[in-house]
Amino acid sequence: MGTIRTKESLGRSLGFFQTFAIGTGTMIGAGIFILPGLAISAAGPAAILSFLLGGIISMATAISMSELATGMPKAGGSYYFISRAMGAAFGAVIGFGAWLALVFKGSFALIGLADYLFVLIPIPVMVTAIGAGLFLLFINYRGARSSGSFQNIIVIFLLLILTAFIIKGLFMFDYDRFTPFMPFGHESVFATTGLIFISFLGITQLAAISEEVKEPSKNLPRALIASVGVVTLIYVGVMIVVSGTLTLEQSLNTYTPLVDVSQMMAGDAGKVLIVIAGLLATLSTANAAILSSSRFPFAMGRDDLIPRWFVEIHEKYDTPYRAILVTGFIMLLLLILFNVEQLAKLGSTFNILIFVLINSSVIILRKRSIEGYKPSFKDPFYPYTQIIGIVFSVSLLPTMGILPMVFAVLVIIAGLVWYDSYCKGKAFPKYNIFDVLENNIHPAPLKDSSKIKILVPLANPRHEIDLLYLADHLGDAIIGLNVIKVPQQTSLTAAKDAFHAKKLAVDSVLREKFEKFPVIVGHEREYIISFDHSITNSIVEQADAENVDFIIIGWHEVNRFHPSPGTVANQVLSSANNNILVLSGYLPNNINRIVVAYNGKENSLYGMHLAKRLSKNTGAPLHVIRVIKPNTDEDTKADYLSDLEEITKDRSLLSVNSYLKENPSAEAAILDFLDDGDLLIMGDSSRRFSFSLIGDIPYVLARRYEGPALIIKKYKPFSSEGVSSIVQKKARKLKLSLRKLIRE
Repeated sequence: MGTIRTKESLGRSLGFFQTFAIGTGTMIGAGIFILPGLAISAAGPAAILSFLLGGIISMATAISMSELATGMPKAGGSYYFISRAMGAAFGAVIGFGAWLALVFKGSFALIGLADYLFVLIPIPVMVTAIGAGLFLLFINYRGARSSGSFQNIIVIFLLLILTAFIIKGLFMFDYDRFTPFMPFGHESVFATTGLIFISFLGITQLAAISEEVKEPSKNLPRALIASVGVVTLIYVGVMIVVSGTLTLEQSLNTYTPLVDVSQMMAGDAGKVLIVIAGLLATLSTANAAILSSSRFPFAMGRDDLIPRWFVEIHEKYDTPYRAILVTGFIMLLLLILFNVEQLAKLGSTFNILIFVLINSSVIILRKRSIEGYKPSFKDPFYPYTQIIGIVFSVSLLPTMGILPMVFAVLVIIAGLVWYDSYCKGKAFPKYNIFDVLENNIHPAPLKDSSKIKILVPLANPRHEIDLLYLADHLGDAIIGLNVIKVPQQTSLTAAKDAFHAKKLAVDSVLREKFEKFPVIVGHEREYIISFDHSITNSIVEQADAENVDFIIIGWHEVNRFHPSPGTVANQVLSSANNNILVLSGYLPNNINRIVVAYNGKENSLYGMHLAKRLSKNTGAPLHVIRVIKPNTDEDTKADYLSDLEEITKDRSLLSVNSYLKENPSAEAAILDFLDDGDLLIMGDSSRRFSFSLIGDIPYVLARRYEGPALIIKKYKPFSSEGVSSIVQKKARKLKLSLRKLIRE
């Protein structure tokens, strides 16, 4: 019998109109039925411009979202896009933020629904809001099919009613109502835009269900752009009618301005019709909020940013029922804690932050290579669309008030703390924003055949023989650098002439040591004598000029690996734009074993690569050790063992062994494993921003181990050392310019 191939696929049940209906239904809901009165009381008739500005920002973001959604049509929407563009830490923050934005909007819609029902039936607002929330929870709990059909009917009805409202209103409003047009100044327009921005939150909800859209390359961009365009026209039209019909005082004293205007248009019949529309609109908004916001905890659980408990799918209804229930109940809780305006501003603040990051994500992804990101729709106006979206969105933040900003900051802090305590090391994606900016998400695989050029600063005749030995056995080309330090009072040219006249004795010794290398046939060598007022400056400049892969330095100071600005080694570590090998101790006459302390991170991987080269060229056996905590689960252990097996699978090595040790202390386990004569190779901690120049574990090992230890520290532009190197380079240039100016 032939082999049966099994293939899995995700059902896509949402067509263009259903997708458009979800986006439009979410935006055209509570916002336009509740906020016009608040908006006019805050900005006067100029509130029309506030809705128009919100539409422009949302259209820019909709275009950006279209590109992102066709490139990554996955559940989670804005959370998924931003986490893939900026890393898991941003994913944790924006996942919570985007989820809360939708939850706030859902609560806001439920309050609006209750206010509209109160016009017809004087039921307590809170009772109606909670009852409606429980009803929508039931609908979404049972599955997206029923809620999606419900959404389509509502949207068709709303579009018809509001279009009729606008057409009728354009023939009856009073032009005098628009004077003065901007009674509270230009600032009020921006402030009001921030208030009403929650009305445009639907596009993020639309992208959250992109995984379920048929032909996403066509339907997603069309639905996103069409829903924003239609909603903006409806908003502006409604605001023109309301502003031209109600006085400023009337707008200030009503929560349901459309009801008042409709009653003026068509009496009680108009009143009842618009109330029904308002009820359906607010119900639609809350329904879409629950439908889409449940995708965020579901997607975050899938990436291990929150417990897998949220990913549980209902056996009968095939819905992420736990995510839906948590979302719904938090939505109900917020009804008790905040009023309508607070809910609007809190939701708008998170919405603004999301829009900024969405537009930023497009710019990042266009410049960097993310695996799997191949959008079928590309913004033809890039990057101007994104710049408009970012600049205008950021300009709205100062207008939001203290409470929303403080709440947003607290959510950001909480998200980062949660990531650091729960998600770090296991959440997906594994990279962070700095890896993206350095375009180092998927580094090219290391090949033993790749040529390595190493710079060896020569100063100590006794120690440099070890450094040259390592450079010869690790690299393919050796550059020996002898820096002649020149006093500030002496010109470099004069120092050079004096050197040739005297032929310093120390240089003769260093050159003699250097002449013994390379030992390995075919390796290149070059000897450079540099005259400089600063040894560090010369090392850094020559490394850049020669385009070396590594600088190899020795470290024998008492305070070896923690900041000590007076030592050359520390200065090189903090200012070089190159990868660095740090040798602690002296090599034995014969290396018995090469031991690699491996942890799977970038520095450790490169350490493994160099250890293989050293093992091949010296014949020393290679031993790879990885230390894990005793309580590590079996699946993780299996992954670690598989990784060890993969990295040690090299037939060209004479002898290689791997070990997985369980110990609460990695340092203790590695030190117990070492014997006299072993060369310990380890990667630095890979922490980007830390006080010490070398991480704590490598520092402890090198300090406590009496034998030689080689630490690999790869250069990262976005790190404490990278920032320091930029600052020091600028300072050196400024210093040289000042000296030149003084001499002239």
